[in-house]
Amino acid sequence: MFRQTVIGIACAASALFAVARPGLAKTYTLPELIELARKGNPGVQAGGVAAEAMESQVSEARRNWLPSGDITSFVTAVPHIQCIGPRADATDIMGNALPVPSYTNKQENCVSTNITPTHDFADYIRGLKGVWFRSDLKIVQPLYDFGKISAGVAAAEAGVAALRQKQAAAASDVELNVTKAYWGVKLARDLLDALDEGSGYIDTAQKKIEEQLAEGSGNATVTDRLRLRTVRAELDARILETKRLADFAQSGLRTLLGTEAPNDLEVDDGPFEPVAVPARPVIYYEQAALLNRPEVRALDYAVKAKVALSVLERRREYPDLALVATGTFSTAPTIESPDNAYLNNPFNSLSAGLAATLRIPLDLGPKLARASRMRAEAEETDLRRQEALGGIAFEVRKAHGELTEAAARVEAVHKGEKAGKAWVTAVSQNFSIGIAETRDFSDALTAFFAMRARYLQSVFDLNVAAASLARATGAPVP
Repeated sequence: MFRQTVIGIACAASALFAVARPGLAKTYTLPELIELARKGNPGVQAGGVAAEAMESQVSEARRNWLPSGDITSFVTAVPHIQCIGPRADATDIMGNALPVPSYTNKQENCVSTNITPTHDFADYIRGLKGVWFRSDLKIVQPLYDFGKISAGVAAAEAGVAALRQKQAAAASDVELNVTKAYWGVKLARDLLDALDEGSGYIDTAQKKIEEQLAEGSGNATVTDRLRLRTVRAELDARILETKRLADFAQSGLRTLLGTEAPNDLEVDDGPFEPVAVPARPVIYYEQAALLNRPEVRALDYAVKAKVALSVLERRREYPDLALVATGTFSTAPTIESPDNAYLNNPFNSLSAGLAATLRIPLDLGPKLARASRMRAEAEETDLRRQEALGGIAFEVRKAHGELTEAAARVEAVHKGEKAGKAWVTAVSQNFSIGIAETRDFSDALTAFFAMRARYLQSVFDLNVAAASLARATGAPVP
Protein backbone atom coordinates (compact mmCIF):
# COMPACT_ATOMS: atom_id res chain seq x y z
CA MET A 1 0.00 0.00 0.00
CA PHE A 2 2.79 2.37 0.88
CA ARG A 3 4.48 1.58 -2.43
CA GLN A 4 1.30 2.60 -4.26
CA THR A 5 1.43 5.90 -2.44
CA VAL A 6 5.02 6.44 -3.58
CA ILE A 7 3.94 5.68 -7.14
CA GLY A 8 1.25 8.34 -6.71
CA ILE A 9 3.93 10.80 -5.67
CA ALA A 10 5.89 9.91 -8.78
CA CYS A 11 2.82 10.69 -10.88
CA ALA A 12 2.55 14.02 -9.14
CA ALA A 13 6.23 14.61 -9.85
CA SER A 14 5.67 13.90 -13.52
CA ALA A 15 3.10 16.68 -13.38
CA LEU A 16 5.96 18.96 -12.27
CA PHE A 17 5.56 19.89 -8.63
CA ALA A 18 8.11 21.33 -6.27
CA VAL A 19 8.56 20.72 -2.59
CA ALA A 20 8.30 23.73 -0.32
CA ARG A 21 11.23 24.80 1.73
CA PRO A 22 9.86 26.93 4.54
CA GLY A 23 11.67 30.08 5.44
CA LEU A 24 13.79 30.29 2.25
CA ALA A 25 11.48 32.11 -0.15
CA LYS A 26 8.17 33.79 -0.59
CA THR A 27 5.22 31.41 -0.67
CA TYR A 28 2.84 31.39 -3.63
CA THR A 29 -0.83 30.50 -3.71
CA LEU A 30 -2.36 28.49 -6.51
CA PRO A 31 -3.81 31.57 -8.32
CA GLU A 32 -0.43 33.29 -8.11
CA LEU A 33 1.35 30.28 -9.60
CA ILE A 34 -1.19 30.08 -12.41
CA GLU A 35 -0.72 33.78 -13.16
CA LEU A 36 3.05 33.34 -13.28
CA ALA A 37 2.68 30.43 -15.70
CA ARG A 38 0.30 32.37 -17.96
CA LYS A 39 2.84 35.19 -18.22
CA GLY A 40 6.02 33.19 -18.52
CA ASN A 41 5.20 29.82 -20.11
CA PRO A 42 6.73 29.75 -23.63
CA GLY A 43 3.89 27.65 -25.05
CA VAL A 44 1.25 30.14 -23.96
CA GLN A 45 3.32 33.04 -25.28
CA ALA A 46 3.80 31.29 -28.62
CA GLY A 47 0.04 30.94 -29.01
CA GLY A 48 -0.39 34.66 -28.44
CA VAL A 49 2.24 35.51 -31.05
CA ALA A 50 0.57 33.20 -33.59
CA ALA A 51 -2.77 34.95 -33.00
CA GLU A 52 -1.14 38.35 -33.45
CA ALA A 53 0.35 37.19 -36.74
CA MET A 54 -3.10 36.07 -37.87
CA GLU A 55 -4.54 39.46 -36.92
CA SER A 56 -2.15 40.98 -39.42
CA GLN A 57 -3.86 38.90 -42.10
CA VAL A 58 -7.18 40.42 -41.03
CA SER A 59 -5.72 43.90 -41.53
CA GLU A 60 -4.34 42.81 -44.88
CA ALA A 61 -7.74 41.53 -46.00
CA ARG A 62 -9.49 44.73 -44.94
CA ARG A 63 -6.94 46.91 -46.73
CA ASN A 64 -7.78 45.32 -50.05
CA TRP A 65 -10.34 48.14 -50.37
CA LEU A 66 -7.51 50.68 -50.41
CA PRO A 67 -6.08 51.80 -53.77
CA SER A 68 -3.11 49.88 -55.08
CA GLY A 69 -0.72 50.43 -57.92
CA ASP A 70 2.89 50.90 -58.86
CA ILE A 71 5.39 53.40 -60.18
CA THR A 72 8.01 52.31 -62.70
CA SER A 73 10.96 54.58 -63.45
CA PHE A 74 14.16 54.17 -65.40
CA VAL A 75 17.00 56.18 -66.89
CA THR A 76 19.21 55.27 -69.84
CA ALA A 77 21.43 56.74 -72.53
CA VAL A 78 19.99 57.66 -75.95
CA PRO A 79 21.44 59.13 -79.19
CA HIS A 80 20.73 62.53 -80.70
CA ILE A 81 17.67 62.00 -82.89
CA GLN A 82 16.58 64.80 -85.26
CA CYS A 83 13.53 65.19 -87.46
CA ILE A 84 13.99 65.41 -91.24
CA GLY A 85 11.28 67.06 -93.33
CA PRO A 86 10.07 66.13 -96.85
CA ARG A 87 12.64 65.97 -99.66
CA ALA A 88 12.75 68.73 -102.24
CA ASP A 89 11.51 66.41 -105.00
CA ALA A 90 8.53 65.25 -103.01
CA THR A 91 5.20 65.34 -104.87
CA ASP A 92 1.60 64.98 -103.90
CA ILE A 93 -0.78 62.30 -105.11
CA MET A 94 -1.32 64.23 -108.41
CA GLY A 95 2.42 64.49 -109.04
CA ASN A 96 2.70 68.17 -108.14
CA ALA A 97 5.83 69.26 -106.28
CA LEU A 98 5.35 69.92 -102.63
CA PRO A 99 6.85 73.01 -101.04
CA VAL A 100 9.92 72.36 -98.92
CA PRO A 101 9.14 73.37 -95.30
CA SER A 102 11.47 75.65 -93.46
CA TYR A 103 13.85 74.27 -90.82
CA THR A 104 11.76 75.73 -88.04
CA ASN A 105 8.76 73.65 -89.11
CA LYS A 106 10.55 70.34 -89.57
CA GLN A 107 9.01 68.86 -86.39
CA GLU A 108 5.57 69.63 -87.80
CA ASN A 109 6.46 67.83 -91.01
CA CYS A 110 8.72 65.11 -89.61
CA VAL A 111 8.73 62.26 -92.11
CA SER A 112 12.01 60.60 -91.05
CA THR A 113 14.92 60.93 -88.66
CA ASN A 114 18.67 61.07 -88.87
CA ILE A 115 18.81 57.53 -87.49
CA THR A 116 17.40 54.80 -89.69
CA PRO A 117 17.33 50.99 -89.43
CA THR A 118 20.25 50.88 -91.87
CA HIS A 119 22.61 52.20 -89.23
CA ASP A 120 24.60 49.44 -87.58
CA PHE A 121 24.86 48.93 -83.88
CA ALA A 122 28.31 50.49 -83.60
CA ASP A 123 27.03 53.71 -85.16
CA TYR A 124 24.17 53.71 -82.69
CA ILE A 125 26.51 53.31 -79.73
CA ARG A 126 28.78 56.08 -80.97
CA GLY A 127 25.74 58.32 -81.28
CA LEU A 128 24.80 58.12 -77.58
CA LYS A 129 24.85 61.75 -76.49
CA GLY A 130 21.88 62.19 -74.14
CA VAL A 131 19.82 60.78 -71.27
CA TRP A 132 16.26 59.43 -71.33
CA PHE A 133 14.18 59.42 -68.14
CA ARG A 134 10.70 57.89 -67.91
CA SER A 135 8.19 57.23 -65.10
CA ASP A 136 4.86 55.39 -65.40
CA LEU A 137 2.19 55.49 -62.69
CA LYS A 138 -0.81 53.16 -62.34
CA ILE A 139 -3.37 53.27 -59.50
CA VAL A 140 -6.33 50.88 -59.16
CA GLN A 141 -9.19 51.66 -56.77
CA PRO A 142 -11.67 48.77 -56.25
CA LEU A 143 -15.29 49.85 -56.60
CA TYR A 144 -17.25 46.61 -56.35
CA ASP A 145 -15.97 43.04 -56.07
CA PHE A 146 -19.14 41.01 -55.47
CA GLY A 147 -18.19 40.22 -51.86
CA LYS A 148 -14.69 38.81 -52.35
CA ILE A 149 -13.01 41.13 -49.86
CA SER A 150 -15.72 40.73 -47.22
CA ALA A 151 -15.48 36.93 -47.49
CA GLY A 152 -11.70 37.13 -47.07
CA VAL A 153 -12.09 39.35 -44.01
CA ALA A 154 -14.62 36.95 -42.49
CA ALA A 155 -12.27 33.98 -43.03
CA ALA A 156 -9.33 35.83 -41.48
CA GLU A 157 -11.36 36.98 -38.46
CA ALA A 158 -12.60 33.44 -37.85
CA GLY A 159 -9.02 32.19 -38.11
CA VAL A 160 -7.87 34.71 -35.50
CA ALA A 161 -10.69 33.70 -33.16
CA ALA A 162 -9.79 30.02 -33.60
CA LEU A 163 -6.14 30.71 -32.75
CA ARG A 164 -7.15 32.72 -29.70
CA GLN A 165 -9.19 29.79 -28.46
CA LYS A 166 -6.28 27.44 -29.10
CA GLN A 167 -4.13 29.77 -27.04
CA ALA A 168 -6.75 29.63 -24.27
CA ALA A 169 -6.69 25.83 -24.48
CA ALA A 170 -2.90 25.81 -24.13
CA ALA A 171 -3.19 28.14 -21.13
CA SER A 172 -5.78 25.78 -19.61
CA ASP A 173 -3.39 22.86 -20.02
CA VAL A 174 -0.69 24.83 -18.24
CA GLU A 175 -3.16 25.76 -15.51
CA LEU A 176 -4.06 22.10 -15.01
CA ASN A 177 -0.40 21.11 -14.74
CA VAL A 178 0.29 23.90 -12.26
CA THR A 179 -2.73 22.78 -10.22
CA LYS A 180 -1.40 19.23 -10.17
CA ALA A 181 1.97 20.60 -9.09
CA TYR A 182 0.41 22.68 -6.32
CA TRP A 183 -1.49 19.77 -4.80
CA GLY A 184 1.50 17.52 -5.37
CA VAL A 185 3.58 19.79 -3.16
CA LYS A 186 1.04 19.52 -0.38
CA LEU A 187 0.82 15.76 -0.84
CA ALA A 188 4.59 15.48 -0.45
CA ARG A 189 4.52 17.72 2.62
CA ASP A 190 1.85 15.74 4.44
CA LEU A 191 3.41 12.41 3.53
CA LEU A 192 6.72 13.58 4.93
CA ASP A 193 4.95 14.80 8.07
CA ALA A 194 3.25 11.41 8.44
CA LEU A 195 6.55 9.62 7.94
CA ASP A 196 8.18 11.85 10.55
CA GLU A 197 5.34 11.04 12.95
CA GLY A 198 5.86 7.36 12.29
CA SER A 199 9.57 7.79 13.00
CA GLY A 200 8.66 9.21 16.41
CA TYR A 201 6.50 6.20 17.24
CA ILE A 202 9.25 3.81 16.15
CA ASP A 203 11.94 5.70 18.07
CA THR A 204 9.86 5.45 21.23
CA ALA A 205 9.23 1.74 20.70
CA GLN A 206 12.87 1.01 19.94
CA LYS A 207 13.97 2.85 23.05
CA LYS A 208 11.51 0.84 25.13
CA ILE A 209 12.72 -2.47 23.72
CA GLU A 210 16.38 -1.57 24.16
CA GLU A 211 15.73 -0.68 27.79
CA GLN A 212 13.88 -3.96 28.43
CA LEU A 213 16.61 -5.99 26.75
CA ALA A 214 19.33 -4.19 28.69
CA GLU A 215 17.55 -4.63 32.04
CA GLY A 216 16.28 -8.11 31.25
CA SER A 217 12.76 -7.06 32.19
CA GLY A 218 9.51 -7.22 30.29
CA ASN A 219 8.69 -9.55 27.44
CA ALA A 220 10.86 -7.90 24.71
CA THR A 221 12.98 -10.18 22.56
CA VAL A 222 15.74 -9.81 20.04
CA THR A 223 13.19 -10.66 17.40
CA ASP A 224 11.18 -7.60 18.44
CA ARG A 225 14.28 -5.46 18.07
CA LEU A 226 14.92 -6.80 14.58
CA ARG A 227 11.27 -6.36 13.62
CA LEU A 228 11.33 -2.66 14.55
CA ARG A 229 14.68 -2.14 12.86
CA THR A 230 13.22 -3.59 9.68
CA VAL A 231 10.19 -1.31 9.92
CA ARG A 232 12.47 1.66 10.60
CA ALA A 233 14.70 0.85 7.62
CA GLU A 234 11.65 0.64 5.35
CA LEU A 235 10.39 3.96 6.72
CA ASP A 236 13.73 5.69 6.22
CA ALA A 237 13.89 4.40 2.64
CA ARG A 238 10.42 5.81 1.92
CA ILE A 239 11.40 9.17 3.38
CA LEU A 240 14.48 9.38 1.16
CA GLU A 241 12.49 8.27 -1.87
CA THR A 242 9.81 10.89 -1.28
CA LYS A 243 12.38 13.67 -0.81
CA ARG A 244 14.20 12.65 -3.96
CA LEU A 245 11.04 12.81 -6.05
CA ALA A 246 10.12 16.18 -4.56
CA ASP A 247 13.58 17.66 -5.16
CA PHE A 248 13.57 16.39 -8.74
CA ALA A 249 10.23 18.08 -9.37
CA GLN A 250 11.41 21.47 -8.13
CA SER A 251 13.34 22.24 -11.31
CA GLY A 252 10.38 20.97 -13.33
CA LEU A 253 8.02 23.53 -11.83
CA ARG A 254 10.46 26.30 -12.70
CA THR A 255 10.42 25.08 -16.30
CA LEU A 256 6.63 25.04 -16.27
CA LEU A 257 6.46 28.64 -15.04
CA GLY A 258 8.95 29.74 -17.68
CA THR A 259 10.59 33.15 -17.49
CA GLU A 260 8.41 34.24 -14.58
CA ALA A 261 9.71 31.51 -12.26
CA PRO A 262 11.42 32.94 -9.16
CA ASN A 263 14.80 31.63 -8.10
CA ASP A 264 13.42 30.26 -4.83
CA LEU A 265 9.97 28.76 -5.14
CA GLU A 266 7.54 27.32 -2.63
CA VAL A 267 3.79 27.08 -2.29
CA ASP A 268 1.72 28.45 0.58
CA ASP A 269 1.36 26.72 3.92
CA GLY A 270 -2.38 26.18 3.68
CA PRO A 271 -3.80 22.83 4.81
CA PHE A 272 -3.94 19.89 2.44
CA GLU A 273 -7.69 19.34 2.32
CA PRO A 274 -10.20 18.12 -0.27
CA VAL A 275 -11.83 20.89 -2.29
CA ALA A 276 -15.56 21.41 -1.93
CA VAL A 277 -17.31 20.21 -5.07
CA PRO A 278 -21.07 20.73 -5.55
CA ALA A 279 -23.12 17.66 -6.40
CA ARG A 280 -24.22 18.17 -10.02
CA PRO A 281 -25.28 15.71 -12.71
CA VAL A 282 -22.95 14.98 -15.58
CA ILE A 283 -25.32 16.63 -18.07
CA TYR A 284 -24.62 19.96 -16.35
CA TYR A 285 -20.91 19.65 -17.10
CA GLU A 286 -21.53 18.46 -20.66
CA GLN A 287 -23.57 21.58 -21.38
CA ALA A 288 -20.92 23.72 -19.70
CA ALA A 289 -18.28 22.22 -21.99
CA LEU A 290 -20.32 23.09 -25.08
CA LEU A 291 -20.52 26.71 -23.92
CA ASN A 292 -17.14 27.32 -22.32
CA ARG A 293 -14.46 24.90 -23.47
CA PRO A 294 -11.88 26.62 -25.72
CA GLU A 295 -11.55 23.65 -28.07
CA VAL A 296 -15.30 23.73 -28.78
CA ARG A 297 -15.13 27.42 -29.66
CA ALA A 298 -12.04 26.86 -31.75
CA LEU A 299 -13.87 24.19 -33.74
CA ASP A 300 -16.82 26.54 -34.26
CA TYR A 301 -14.53 29.26 -35.59
CA ALA A 302 -12.66 26.76 -37.75
CA VAL A 303 -15.94 25.80 -39.43
CA LYS A 304 -16.76 29.48 -39.96
CA ALA A 305 -13.35 30.08 -41.52
CA LYS A 306 -13.75 27.15 -43.93
CA VAL A 307 -17.24 28.28 -44.94
CA ALA A 308 -15.97 31.83 -45.57
CA LEU A 309 -13.12 30.47 -47.69
CA SER A 310 -15.56 28.41 -49.75
CA VAL A 311 -17.68 31.52 -50.29
CA LEU A 312 -14.57 33.43 -51.35
CA GLU A 313 -13.66 30.80 -53.93
CA ARG A 314 -17.16 30.85 -55.34
CA ARG A 315 -17.14 34.64 -55.61
CA ARG A 316 -13.85 34.61 -57.48
CA GLU A 317 -15.92 33.60 -60.50
CA TYR A 318 -17.54 37.06 -60.53
CA PRO A 319 -16.02 40.18 -62.20
CA ASP A 320 -14.27 43.10 -60.52
CA LEU A 321 -15.22 46.73 -61.09
CA ALA A 322 -12.44 49.24 -60.45
CA LEU A 323 -11.32 52.78 -61.21
CA VAL A 324 -7.91 52.96 -62.92
CA ALA A 325 -5.76 56.10 -63.02
CA THR A 326 -2.59 56.25 -65.14
CA GLY A 327 0.12 58.81 -65.69
CA THR A 328 3.33 59.02 -67.71
CA PHE A 329 6.23 61.44 -67.70
CA SER A 330 9.05 60.94 -70.18
CA THR A 331 11.79 63.27 -71.30
CA ALA A 332 14.86 62.99 -73.54
CA PRO A 333 16.32 66.43 -74.39
CA THR A 334 18.45 65.10 -77.24
CA ILE A 335 15.49 63.62 -79.10
CA GLU A 336 13.15 65.82 -81.12
CA SER A 337 9.41 65.15 -81.02
CA PRO A 338 7.17 65.28 -84.10
CA ASP A 339 4.02 67.36 -83.68
CA ASN A 340 1.51 64.67 -84.59
CA ALA A 341 -1.31 63.37 -82.41
CA TYR A 342 -1.22 60.01 -84.19
CA LEU A 343 2.42 59.39 -83.49
CA ASN A 344 3.42 57.90 -80.12
CA ASN A 345 6.74 59.28 -79.02
CA PRO A 346 7.90 57.28 -75.99
CA PHE A 347 10.87 59.60 -75.42
CA ASN A 348 9.07 62.87 -74.74
CA SER A 349 5.56 62.68 -73.33
CA LEU A 350 3.36 63.81 -70.47
CA SER A 351 -0.04 62.15 -70.12
CA ALA A 352 -2.69 61.16 -67.57
CA GLY A 353 -5.83 59.10 -67.74
CA LEU A 354 -8.79 57.93 -65.63
CA ALA A 355 -11.13 55.11 -66.58
CA ALA A 356 -13.59 52.64 -65.08
CA THR A 357 -12.65 49.05 -65.83
CA LEU A 358 -14.44 45.73 -65.59
CA ARG A 359 -12.29 42.65 -65.26
CA ILE A 360 -14.00 39.33 -65.96
CA PRO A 361 -12.08 36.08 -65.29
CA LEU A 362 -12.31 33.50 -68.03
CA ASP A 363 -10.65 30.58 -66.22
CA LEU A 364 -13.97 29.46 -64.78
CA GLY A 365 -13.15 25.77 -65.00
CA PRO A 366 -10.33 25.77 -62.40
CA LYS A 367 -12.23 28.26 -60.21
CA LEU A 368 -15.33 26.07 -60.15
CA ALA A 369 -13.18 23.08 -59.18
CA ARG A 370 -11.51 25.02 -56.35
CA ALA A 371 -14.89 26.24 -55.09
CA SER A 372 -16.17 22.66 -55.00
CA ARG A 373 -13.06 21.55 -53.12
CA MET A 374 -13.46 24.30 -50.53
CA ARG A 375 -17.12 23.41 -50.00
CA ALA A 376 -16.12 19.79 -49.42
CA GLU A 377 -13.42 20.86 -46.95
CA ALA A 378 -15.96 23.00 -45.07
CA GLU A 379 -18.29 20.01 -44.79
CA GLU A 380 -15.38 17.83 -43.63
CA THR A 381 -14.46 20.38 -40.95
CA ASP A 382 -18.02 20.43 -39.68
CA LEU A 383 -18.06 16.63 -39.46
CA ARG A 384 -14.73 16.67 -37.66
CA ARG A 385 -16.22 19.15 -35.24
CA GLN A 386 -19.13 16.80 -34.49
CA GLU A 387 -16.66 13.96 -34.00
CA ALA A 388 -14.58 16.06 -31.60
CA LEU A 389 -17.68 17.07 -29.64
CA GLY A 390 -18.39 13.39 -29.02
CA GLY A 391 -14.86 12.93 -27.71
CA ILE A 392 -15.18 16.00 -25.48
CA ALA A 393 -18.44 14.68 -24.04
CA PHE A 394 -16.71 11.37 -23.25
CA GLU A 395 -13.84 13.26 -21.61
CA VAL A 396 -16.31 15.18 -19.45
CA ARG A 397 -18.07 11.99 -18.38
CA LYS A 398 -14.74 10.35 -17.58
CA ALA A 399 -13.58 13.33 -15.49
CA HIS A 400 -16.94 13.49 -13.72
CA GLY A 401 -16.75 9.77 -12.91
CA GLU A 402 -13.23 10.13 -11.54
CA LEU A 403 -14.32 13.08 -9.42
CA THR A 404 -17.34 11.23 -8.04
CA GLU A 405 -15.26 8.14 -7.22
CA ALA A 406 -12.50 10.21 -5.60
CA ALA A 407 -14.99 12.07 -3.42
CA ALA A 408 -16.54 8.82 -2.21
CA ARG A 409 -13.10 7.31 -1.66
CA VAL A 410 -11.96 10.29 0.42
CA GLU A 411 -14.94 9.87 2.72
CA ALA A 412 -14.46 6.12 3.07
CA VAL A 413 -10.70 6.19 3.59
CA HIS A 414 -10.98 9.05 6.06
CA LYS A 415 -13.05 6.80 8.32
CA GLY A 416 -10.40 4.10 8.06
CA GLU A 417 -7.69 6.63 8.87
CA LYS A 418 -9.50 7.69 12.05
CA ALA A 419 -9.91 4.07 13.07
CA GLY A 420 -6.25 3.38 12.39
CA LYS A 421 -5.24 6.42 14.41
CA ALA A 422 -7.29 5.19 17.38
CA TRP A 423 -5.84 1.71 16.96
CA VAL A 424 -2.19 2.83 16.95
CA THR A 425 -2.80 5.15 19.92
CA ALA A 426 -4.33 2.34 21.96
CA VAL A 427 -1.63 -0.18 21.05
CA SER A 428 1.08 2.41 21.72
CA GLN A 429 -0.27 3.01 25.21
CA ASN A 430 -0.56 -0.71 25.90
CA PHE A 431 2.94 -1.27 24.54
CA SER A 432 4.38 1.41 26.78
CA ILE A 433 3.00 -0.34 29.88
CA GLY A 434 4.02 -3.77 28.63
CA ILE A 435 0.65 -5.36 27.89
CA ALA A 436 1.01 -5.33 24.06
CA GLU A 437 3.45 -7.20 21.91
CA THR A 438 5.79 -5.68 19.36
CA ARG A 439 3.97 -7.44 16.55
CA ASP A 440 0.71 -5.75 17.59
CA PHE A 441 2.44 -2.38 17.65
CA SER A 442 4.11 -2.80 14.24
CA ASP A 443 0.90 -4.12 12.68
CA ALA A 444 -1.12 -1.19 14.03
CA LEU A 445 1.53 1.31 12.96
CA THR A 446 1.79 -0.15 9.45
CA ALA A 447 -1.99 -0.22 9.01
CA PHE A 448 -2.42 3.34 10.25
CA PHE A 449 0.22 4.84 8.01
CA ALA A 450 -1.07 2.84 5.05
CA MET A 451 -4.53 4.35 5.61
CA ARG A 452 -3.00 7.78 6.17
CA ALA A 453 -1.12 7.51 2.90
CA ARG A 454 -4.26 6.29 1.12
CA TYR A 455 -6.23 9.22 2.51
CA LEU A 456 -3.64 11.77 1.39
CA GLN A 457 -3.48 10.15 -2.05
CA SER A 458 -7.29 10.22 -2.23
CA VAL A 459 -7.35 13.93 -1.38
CA PHE A 460 -4.77 14.56 -4.10
CA ASP A 461 -6.81 12.51 -6.58
CA LEU A 462 -9.99 14.42 -5.67
CA ASN A 463 -8.39 17.84 -6.07
CA VAL A 464 -6.74 16.87 -9.35
CA ALA A 465 -10.00 15.32 -10.60
CA ALA A 466 -11.79 18.61 -9.86
CA ALA A 467 -9.12 20.49 -11.83
CA SER A 468 -9.37 17.96 -14.67
CA LEU A 469 -13.14 18.35 -14.81
CA ALA A 470 -12.69 22.13 -14.88
CA ARG A 471 -10.30 21.70 -17.80
CA ALA A 472 -12.75 19.41 -19.59
CA THR A 473 -15.62 21.86 -19.20
CA GLY A 474 -13.72 25.13 -19.52
CA ALA A 475 -15.40 26.47 -16.35
CA PRO A 476 -14.48 26.36 -12.64
CA VAL A 477 -15.77 23.32 -10.79
CA PRO A 478 -15.10 23.97 -7.06
